[in-house]
Amino acid sequence: MRITRRLAGDSDDSPWDPPDLVLGRYRLRRPLGAGAFGTVWLAHDERLVREVAVKVIPSATAEKGREALAAARLNHPGIVMLYEAGEEDRTAYLVSELVAGETLADLYADGALSDRDIACLGVALCDALAHAHAQGVIHRDVKPSNVMVPDDPAQGAGIAKLTDFGVAHVAGGELLTRTGDIVGTLAYMAPEQAEGARVTPAADLYALALVLYEGLAGDNPVRAATPAATARRLGRPLPTLARRRRDLPPGLSAALDRALAVVPEERGTLADLRRALSESIPDVSDEGGTIASGVFEGWRRPTLLRPADRILAAATGT
Repeated sequence: MRITRRLAGDSDDSPWDPPDLVLGRYRLRRPLGAGAFGTVWLAHDERLVREVAVKVIPSATAEKGREALAAARLNHPGIVMLYEAGEEDRTAYLVSELVAGETLADLYADGALSDRDIACLGVALCDALAHAHAQGVIHRDVKPSNVMVPDDPAQGAGIAKLTDFGVAHVAGGELLTRTGDIVGTLAYMAPEQAEGARVTPAADLYALALVLYEGLAGDNPVRAATPAATARRLGRPLPTLARRRRDLPPGLSAALDRALAVVPEERGTLADLRRALSESIPDVSDEGGTIASGVFEGWRRPTLLRPADRILAAATGT
C-alpha cells in the first residue's frame, strides 16, 4: 500500500518517540508527518487488525480536547474519521482512519490535476465543510496540505478528505483563543481571522476559495517570499481569477472571486460556490491545468482521477 508523503504538516521528522504500543492496542510503525500540535504515525490496531493513523501530542493540552471534540461531531465521507481519543502519561493520542493517497499540496506541486479535477474536488470540499458547519464546527485551517486525495475513493463519495481539526472552533464549547489571538496558516487566512476577530463559516469559505484559486491560477496570490511580506498582503483585494483565466466559465470565476471578498458578508455561501463548481464541470478542461502546462515536464495524474467520468460522477452525484 502506498501511503501519502504527508498526512498533516510539512515535515517527516518526529521530535519525540512515543512508546511502541499506545492505548493498549495501537502499535506505532513509523511517523508519517508532523503538524503544529503533534506527529502523525502509521500504526497497527492489534484488536481490529487494521492500519490506522495515530496523532501523538506529547503534552496533553486543550488543543487535543478541541480537535477530538470537533472531529467526534463529524461523520462525512469528505472528512477523515476519528476512531478514538485517549491519553497516557500526559500524552494525547487521536486515532483516525488511515487514508492512502496524497495531499492536495503534493498534487499541486506535481502539476497532477486538470481544471476539471480541481472543480470536482472543490465540490467535495464544499460538501465536507457544509457538514462541519452544520455541526457547529469551523475548521479555521483549510489549506492544500490539510486535504487528502485518496488513491481509491469509493464510487460517489470520498474523492477528497479534509483533515487536521487542531485549530477548529466548536460552537457551544469553551473559546480556547481570545479575541486578538491568531490561529491558522497565514497564506490561507481570511482577513478577519488574521486580525484576530472571532471567525464564522465565511472564513472557511474564503480559505477554500483561495485553495481552488491556487489550483486554477497556478499560485497563491497571498503568499509572498517572507511571512512579513505575506502579512502585508492580507486584507487587500486579490487579482480576479476572471482576469487571470479568461478561458474559464464566467460563473466559476465570478463565484471564486466573490468568495474571496475582503468583507465576510459579501462572499456568498458555500452553496453558491458549490453550485458554480458543479455547473462548470462539463465545460472546463480535463487536460493538464495551468500549474502543469508549460511548468512541469512529464507531469502525471493520479490513477484515481482517470477516467474523468468517475470523478465527475462522484462530484455531481450522478
